[in-house]
Amino acid sequence: MTKRALVIATSILTMVISVRVMIAALQLEPTVRIGLNQNAATVSIRSAQAFRVEQSPTRSAKFTAIVTVDAGKGSTLKKEDLQYRMLIELDGGKLLVLPMSSKIRLDAAGSHLEYDNRTYRGTLEVFGNSRNTFTVVDELPMEEYLLGVVPNELSPRTFGQLEALKAQAVAARTYAVRNLGQYRREGYDICNTDSCQVYFGAGTEDPLATQAVTETRGVIATFQGSPINALYSSTCGGRTENVENIFDEKLPYLVSVICEYKHPEPKPFSSTRSIANWKDAVLEVARVSDLSAARSFLGLSTPTAAVPSAAPDATYGPDQATGIRESFYPNVKPPSDMEFLTEQGILSFAQPISEKELLFRLIDKKGGFEWQQGVLETWDGQTATLIINGAPVSFTMKPDAPIYQRIGDDRLSMKEGMWIGGELMDFRSVDGVIEMLVYRKNFVAPAADRFSRLAMWQVHKTKQELDTAFKPLNIGELKGLKVVDRGPSQRPITTEVIGATGRSRVRALRFRTLLGLRDSLAYFDEERNSRGELIGMSFYGQGWGHGVGMCQVGAFGMALDGATYDEILKKYYTGIELTKLF
Repeated sequence: MTKRALVIATSILTMVISVRVMIAALQLEPTVRIGLNQNAATVSIRSAQAFRVEQSPTRSAKFTAIVTVDAGKGSTLKKEDLQYRMLIELDGGKLLVLPMSSKIRLDAAGSHLEYDNRTYRGTLEVFGNSRNTFTVVDELPMEEYLLGVVPNELSPRTFGQLEALKAQAVAARTYAVRNLGQYRREGYDICNTDSCQVYFGAGTEDPLATQAVTETRGVIATFQGSPINALYSSTCGGRTENVENIFDEKLPYLVSVICEYKHPEPKPFSSTRSIANWKDAVLEVARVSDLSAARSFLGLSTPTAAVPSAAPDATYGPDQATGIRESFYPNVKPPSDMEFLTEQGILSFAQPISEKELLFRLIDKKGGFEWQQGVLETWDGQTATLIINGAPVSFTMKPDAPIYQRIGDDRLSMKEGMWIGGELMDFRSVDGVIEMLVYRKNFVAPAADRFSRLAMWQVHKTKQELDTAFKPLNIGELKGLKVVDRGPSQRPITTEVIGATGRSRVRALRFRTLLGLRDSLAYFDEERNSRGELIGMSFYGQGWGHGVGMCQVGAFGMALDGATYDEILKKYYTGIELTKLF
């Protein structure tokens, strides 16, 4: 064996022994220290139960950094004569003054402590730091910590599938175990933001997420006996990316995988009524055929002026403006009724409009149709469950509800068709019954993360916004972009940014950060004027996050299709094993 080979073999053996020692040491549940704030000017902590500060009982404690002076040194002072100290205000006006280096541990037995409008389990610790501000740490057992992580990383309200939440619990536990001591120099293990894992304490705990943590107690994901770097992101856009293409660290278990479990079974839908023009359908569903019916539908009281009436083929323009304004905007007194209605998108100086168009515009612009929006989760032929504002809501579909597929600005009447879930839907419902529906086709098709509203997105950037975004590159005015290479997921790995005074090649993560895009999985369209000058760009993308490791919405989609938590984890983390540490 060569000397170099011997050194490598020795290093590998040392690493294996270190991992085994660490795992052996973790047979008992570890305690984790979470940095809640690393630069607090003041800290206020309270509790329903009394806790002690330096043996003094209190239900509240306010920490403030103050500057003290040694009065015995005379009137001439030097900078070193000034000292920062910790002032603590307790109940009853009691004051304590302690060195900034003091570590004050607070524990309200049988109750939670409140800090910064959030409640926390465990022991809160407050101490001064090198910036002469305060660091606040929550110290508690690992499993209690996870109770405040899992529901904030994957909302049970929106994605209420137990197996997905169990996968999230294992990923979060693995991340915490691997990163214990990451911020040791700052006095804690892990931060509480999405730079580490989102931790909002006891007030955000959820029964289903708690069940997920309990049923996976002590389980982590390992590769060759070592805890993995359990990266995850919200929505991968249909396929995850190799870790080295995003974070410059090659790991055998963080490789690109297609975000698909089972090809979804298309579910047929149909309607007994088909109306070619969707605007006509709005009026029929609203039962509005004239201006009086429109006033009634919009909940307007008896008009102060007569409602304009005309023959069925009549048109509406400037001559009818005052009557329309008085009938539908009675409390508005503009200088010009026609100009006001034009600004509202009701009438037009260009040409008169028909009565049907006027009725539709009045209902549309005044929000009378009460459109709702959601993402289709399940459909059984009669009942549709949609995710609305982060929560699943079920509706019955009226048999004769007009249904339309939206393509761009067009809406195509669909008497029958297929849904697979993940379609974005605009609809009107009354008492839980859908009366009309417009859907956008699910272009990500069988991807497990199709239930995310960010499975596809579009963003426009003006020339000024682009120049501002790329200013840190110091290459002058932006002239264009060129993708150098793409990864397996089609994320641009390297993009050349071309400026007036130079060029710069930018990696995926920084490119996304500079532009503020939801994900680096995007294509762009350059917009130029007749002189060929860049005037803006549109970005067409998929996903939300870095796209490496577990896709959280994909985990939900897999669970919805019957996958277990171990199947989910082994899908996104290639070649791993699940190991019970404690």
